[in-house]
Amino acid sequence: MLRDVCNCEVTSSFKLEADFVADPIWCNICGWNLDIDEFPLIDNLKDELYQWTKQYKKIHINKHNSIGQNLTKKVEEELGLDYRIIFIPDK
Repeated sequence: MLRDVCNCEVTSSFKLEADFVADPIWCNICGWNLDIDEFPLIDNLKDELYQWTKQYKKIHINKHNSIGQNLTKKVEEELGLDYRIIFIPDK
């Protein structure tokens, strides 16, 4: 479990959501924006996540959401079963 990454004592539930000038991973309990470098993700996946957030509101919403869903699956695979990751689509 990741400790001391947000206001929660220990959390294993996260959401993937793009926003301006923010890392794309948030605590699903308290809503705190989390530092992506605190997660044991490979650098290529971190780069993909950063590129996705850079495209926020610059690409069609359906494409943005499709990329986000694929990235969520990659993050889930990378972190394993100990963590719950949900995707929050842009509306």
